[in-house]
Amino acid sequence: MNSFRAELLLMRKRAATWILLAVALFQSLLFTYVLPYSSYLSGPVAGRSAADLRALLPESVASSVIGGFPFYFGTLALILGALVFGSEYGWGTLKTSLMQQPSRLRLFLAKAAAIVVVLALFVVSIFMVGAIASYVVAVREGAAVTWPPVWDIVRALGAGWLILTLWGLFGGLLAILSRGTALAIGLGIVYGLVVEGLITGFGSSIRVLQDVAEAFLRTNGYSLIAPPPPRPRGGRRPWGLLRSIRRCLASAVDHHHLRDRIRGHLGHDPSAA
Repeated sequence: MNSFRAELLLMRKRAATWILLAVALFQSLLFTYVLPYSSYLSGPVAGRSAADLRALLPESVASSVIGGFPFYFGTLALILGALVFGSEYGWGTLKTSLMQQPSRLRLFLAKAAAIVVVLALFVVSIFMVGAIASYVVAVREGAAVTWPPVWDIVRALGAGWLILTLWGLFGGLLAILSRGTALAIGLGIVYGLVVEGLITGFGSSIRVLQDVAEAFLRTNGYSLIAPPPPRPRGGRRPWGLLRSIRRCLASAVDHHHLRDRIRGHLGHDPSAA
């Protein structure tokens, strides 16, 4: 518990934590509300769509804000995770910290728990800014202020927190493997912005790359917030990483039952003879 509190204090004192939070709030406000609303106002009055306005109102705040989590918010969480785990190597304080800790595992678990808590703060802050922006749009347009059901908001918060947590821990893993922050952040950005995009793009025409893309963080993040539609008849269904794990577990259970039945038959056959 003391290690966890120390990591939280360190993250609270770190300027990068607040800078990343400010960038996340700015991105959410800009890409989710400012640019779409500016595009809505710039068009002719007769051509404005009610669906475009509805996406900016409070009733759609959960579905509108959650869309940015698998992409740019995930990259920011990766940077935060790399800073938390990799700064110890750059500062040369890892050995000192390990001398004061019972084990290396406990130190890493404390860092991971601190990241989870701070990213929960990120998620709540992003949704609060989205709620305020949607309320301003509703007041300006004279629309009714109707909030989504509580369960939809809770699900959106949970999905956003899970997505950011996976990206943050992935950044921490890259920092541990590279023993620093610079290379980990660089590799994470290349992975998030280049590797995933290229493989996913070519996956539509290359079957192997399509299967590889199903294990990517962003692909599974989008599957979490909006499950992909089924493929055309005769094609394979894109299960994604989480659904593949579920299929493997189900297959293992079926195999276990089949093995017991075979053993039962073999055990009865000798006696019957």
